[in-house]
Amino acid sequence: MGQTDTTADGNTTDDEAADDETATKPAAIPADANCEVCNMVAADYPAWNAQLTHDTGEDAYFCSSGCLAAYIAEPPRFDGPDAPIDTAWVTKYETESFLQASEAFFIRVASPDHVDDVMMKNPTPFATRADAVAFTESFDAYDEGDILQFSDFDMEVATFYRGKFFDDEEMNSSAGNESTENTTNTA
Repeated sequence: MGQTDTTADGNTTDDEAADDETATKPAAIPADANCEVCNMVAADYPAWNAQLTHDTGEDAYFCSSGCLAAYIAEPPRFDGPDAPIDTAWVTKYETESFLQASEAFFIRVASPDHVDDVMMKNPTPFATRADAVAFTESFDAYDEGDILQFSDFDMEVATFYRGKFFDDEEMNSSAGNESTENTTNTA
């Protein structure tokens, strides 16, 4: 099956995509949909949007692929269902066209100076491995080992890009213990 590109507003560039085949066509991101991870309005960032559909039919929208990576690692943390993901979509770098995340090649961008993106750094999606390699060659900081696929999105990738969303519980627990200790010590 060929690749279907879709613009960020949900318009498909492949006329053969059937309306009832949700797995082959992303939805238009609602204007008021907040990113499931950071709570920014996802539609405000069409050059970085991502989205997914769970097997249950529930959709989730993201401002960027970095927030998608965080969500993939642990959907219930972000009030998502504990259900398998049917299909995920990301916006190809320097376009406003969606591509199935499972077909994308991502660069593990570590420096906020290397791309001008919404959350300072994100796994940057490309349609082909050759495009990803060309990006790595434009910066001395990357090599082919920095090329990821969607199947590589795990807790390590999630915390690399959105660690603050995973540290909050530990920080809150520590803060609670410290205030208890401080209260005990001052009494």
